[in-house]
Amino acid sequence: MGLALILLAAGDSRRFGGNKLLHNFRGKSMYQYIVDEVDKLSPDLFDRKVCVTQYEEIGNQLRENGYEVVENKESHLGISHSIHLALNSLKDLEGDWAYCFAVCDQPYLKAMTIEELVSGWKASGKGIGCLCNLGDLGNPAIFSDRYRQELMELEGDVGGKRVIRRHIDDLYLHEVDDGMELVDIDVNV
Repeated sequence: MGLALILLAAGDSRRFGGNKLLHNFRGKSMYQYIVDEVDKLSPDLFDRKVCVTQYEEIGNQLRENGYEVVENKESHLGISHSIHLALNSLKDLEGDWAYCFAVCDQPYLKAMTIEELVSGWKASGKGIGCLCNLGDLGNPAIFSDRYRQELMELEGDVGGKRVIRRHIDDLYLHEVDDGMELVDIDVNV
């Protein structure tokens, strides 16, 4: 089974009060944290790497890092639009695939946690996998191809958690020891 990593980096950061993905957070741009952690992973963990973004700076940097970049010119349509763009960019895939969606505002997420999620999900035989901490679902989340159509039917600012909640019986949960790894930065303090 092939596995595609999809970085979602197109949000408008309304609650943040500025572009949080390019915001300097403890010495580097917020989005750079996930990129750096993915760079630590085995190069064969993901067969394709895609980034959906509206920001030219992020797109240019990630192209240099080997990502396929999909431009989101309509970020106001919400996260579902980024999901659709990503999946449409991967229409050429043949065979059995899954999609690992990650957001770019979780600066505490570690490479080892991503690797453990992928490994545990594969071993589980489940169609969906995601991180969690004390019952709270988090990102990244993995969806086998059988959920592609449901992801394509999402609308507005609704993401994959809606699909996850419909299919709890087909869900692998990977508990993280440190809940900080799941924290996304939404407010500029």
